[in-house]
Amino acid sequence: MTTPTRLGLQKYGHADAPEIRELLLDIHDEVYEGLDDPLAGRDAFARFVDHWSAHPGFVCLVAYDEGRPVGYAYGAPLGPATTWWAKVVPALPRAFTEETGGARTFALSELMVRTPWRRTGASRRIHDALLDGRPEDRVTLLVHKEHGKVRALYEDWGYRTVGEAVPFDGAPELCAMVLDLASKR
Repeated sequence: MTTPTRLGLQKYGHADAPEIRELLLDIHDEVYEGLDDPLAGRDAFARFVDHWSAHPGFVCLVAYDEGRPVGYAYGAPLGPATTWWAKVVPALPRAFTEETGGARTFALSELMVRTPWRRTGASRRIHDALLDGRPEDRVTLLVHKEHGKVRALYEDWGYRTVGEAVPFDGAPELCAMVLDLASKR
């Protein structure tokens, strides 16, 4: 497929979560079909969707190509009680990990694009549109350590790895990455 010339981009918030929940799960199921990942099952992923969408600052951007869903990205700002940085090694300085609950860090929880639209630039457009106008100073995400191509893609977009983490039992080893947004303003 060639690069879609005109993706329809639709932002959704916390109040819209029930409306888009099944769409998010259906796209996830398609993207992860056939993968041997215990956390990729629909029920496991539904818990992540429900967790993130329950956050009042939740935002999701869904892209459409002529009405067909292409993919999405979602996340929420980190609050002062977050445990996001707690299991990152090496341990990061308190000045880096302290969250104010204001405009410090946006956590990008998911970014996925359906197969027909991969390598078309759709993921970058979804990513950039989700972050456009965000008030936070930075964005963070976790990526599987073994997914070198994905990490390299994020590095091309300006992210840097700040450590590694296994955030909960059963999770794979992940790289914690950060993108400075404040300097781009």
